[in-house]
Amino acid sequence: MATYFVIIGLLLMAVTTAGQQTEEQLPEMGNNLEQATAANITIEDDADQQLLNALRKRALGLNSAGEASLQELGLLTALQIDNFLQYRAALGKLVSIYELQAIPGFDLATIKRILPYVRLEDEFKMNHTMKDYLHSGSHTILLRYGRQVEQGKGYETHRYQGSPDKMFARYRYNSTKYLSFGLTMEKDPGEWWLSRTRIPTPDHYGIHLFIKNYHWLKALAVGDFTVNMGQGLLNWQSQAYNKGAGIMLLKRTGEVLRPYTSAGEYNFFRGAGLTAQHGRYMLTAFVSYRRLDGSIDSTDENPITSSIATGGYHRTETEIAKKGNIRLASMGGNIKYAGNRWHAGLNFITHTFTPLLQKTIKPYNQYAFAGKRMSGASADFAAYWKNVHVFGEVAASENKRTAMVLGVLTTLAPSVDFSLVFRSYDKEYHSLFTNSFGNYYQAANEYGCYAGIVVRMSRAFTLSGYSDFFRSPWLRYRKSAPTRGNEFNTQLIYTPGKRSEFLLRYVYQVDQQNVLKPGNPLPVLGAVSKMNVRVQGKVQASKTLSLQTRFEYVNQQLDSQQQGIMVYGEIAQQLNSMPLTFTGRITWFTTTGYESRIYATESSVLYENSVAQLYGKGWQYYLNIRWKVSSRLTSWWRFHRVAYPRLSSVGTGYDEIKGTHKSLVQLQLQYSW
Repeated sequence: MATYFVIIGLLLMAVTTAGQQTEEQLPEMGNNLEQATAANITIEDDADQQLLNALRKRALGLNSAGEASLQELGLLTALQIDNFLQYRAALGKLVSIYELQAIPGFDLATIKRILPYVRLEDEFKMNHTMKDYLHSGSHTILLRYGRQVEQGKGYETHRYQGSPDKMFARYRYNSTKYLSFGLTMEKDPGEWWLSRTRIPTPDHYGIHLFIKNYHWLKALAVGDFTVNMGQGLLNWQSQAYNKGAGIMLLKRTGEVLRPYTSAGEYNFFRGAGLTAQHGRYMLTAFVSYRRLDGSIDSTDENPITSSIATGGYHRTETEIAKKGNIRLASMGGNIKYAGNRWHAGLNFITHTFTPLLQKTIKPYNQYAFAGKRMSGASADFAAYWKNVHVFGEVAASENKRTAMVLGVLTTLAPSVDFSLVFRSYDKEYHSLFTNSFGNYYQAANEYGCYAGIVVRMSRAFTLSGYSDFFRSPWLRYRKSAPTRGNEFNTQLIYTPGKRSEFLLRYVYQVDQQNVLKPGNPLPVLGAVSKMNVRVQGKVQASKTLSLQTRFEYVNQQLDSQQQGIMVYGEIAQQLNSMPLTFTGRITWFTTTGYESRIYATESSVLYENSVAQLYGKGWQYYLNIRWKVSSRLTSWWRFHRVAYPRLSSVGTGYDEIKGTHKSLVQLQLQYSW
């Protein structure tokens, strides 16, 4: 009974107090992180957060911004961007920021979201001289340190070769629209900080030089960069929203080449790329050569790559032995023609593996790529007609198997938006760095149809929802036969004023998964259903005080029923007398099994993507302190702990900790000039 009084206390606390974070994460980003973590995908790319924070300091000029710059924001839909560009072309430059209210599709919520990042005119006028490029941006040094307080089994048994410290360092010069260069270094817990080689180097490091908008040269990338083509069927290495993150933000948009400055060790290229523009034509070409981690099978006369490791960990002798075993040479390009409110492009890419790739064959992956050279080509398009936007991509891999995605975004009424996406991915279609729209984060073995709608019922109420029907014509992991499923999502947002927002969300998904039946040695498919209910509230009590709370319930049914409940309350307080901001959260959770686990994004140090994965029964709490030491120096301090009162150990394998809790301390410094 005492537990329930604590839960009620958290909820009451949430509606009576509130706090504002200086670096607030967008709801779409948080939802996207939770979905990716649930699919066992780690997102370490912080490029979007870096861009938005850079624009807080030097905002985007709306009167000169092009389509690509508006797309990079990640805050506007394709329809809103087109409406804005048409409005500006017809009536000329905006004379007031409040003029945005006159543009179709720009409601008060949209304007409020983009205001911190835009202004009417660019602050800096470029003459395209090298002096301009080197003096229009800012320098930033970021140092991050983290350590788990309790020692895990891997350190006690000396299986982990390095220290439990996690360290990250980055220097970057960034002029958002023109020039970026820098150095990134990172070490995960359990790894050596410097490699045990003839020339000691950090476990992971990267450098980049990126020039934009220099006369006909739209982009020049040297070092680490990402390539993003079409709708992600062929190659997409930056973040992109999937279903649930934003109903009208499903389309992949942005520049083909982008600088890569994050800590992730897999999803990027290393080499050189160039984008040139002549009239309405734009041409991109790139080459890359880098090493990937993986297992090499040397039992035969010719060695083969039996698996690719994407996690980037080099802690144990086994993981260290996999480091850099695979040589990957990539090249590709894109040609794009931009018409009046439409564009079309052709894309191609080829990867060469040394040694050749031949994964260990299992029933569910027998159509996976095998060989030395993986290649593909695609055609993509996007067009506007009145208030309808259509887009899509059709791709084919080296074995002539195809993948296709087609989408429609439209405004059915001034207060009603609608999206429709159809996808068809052949079970034998091959791609390496893909991030297309779908249910399984992989452009293969999936057919589906998605429909979403947003209804702004009034200034205070917004109702949205989507339905998605999907099927796999071949086996998948933990699915021993072709499967089909569906997902339904309904969400109501109530915004009674500028200082508060409340959310109610209901998600129901049906899929199929292997089940072991008594007396049957082979698994059989069984229907698995999962229901999720979320109630969330944010209240801004004053300029310096705000709070948010969330209640979440999960019910999962397979061969047995599992349930989960989570409640948290979070307060943020900025002091008036000192440049200090405190953010604290306390969470209570209980689940009856691993399948009913609950995910929740957390407030953390700047640029870190933190998602809590909660199962079992326990408490979680953390305290973040942000101290702006001076106009150039800012520090973050964080203590995080999760406690399981009824357990004698936490974690499994080499990460197992003897005791009832696991704690983390972090320190981050950022110096800018």
